[in-house]
Amino acid sequence: MDALRKAEFHTIDDSYALPDGERAELIDGKIYYMAPPNTKHQRLVSDLH
Repeated sequence: MDALRKAEFHTIDDSYALPDGERAELIDGKIYYMAPPNTKHQRLVSDLH
């Protein structure tokens, strides 16, 4: 039960404090870091554009 009490709860201010270029989403108080899009993804988006 102590592990649940020690869980970190983040706010929007925490996500704004991340370094520039850091890709992350804040969902239910938890920060999820995202990988940058790969080359295949970027080519597909370019073709659709």
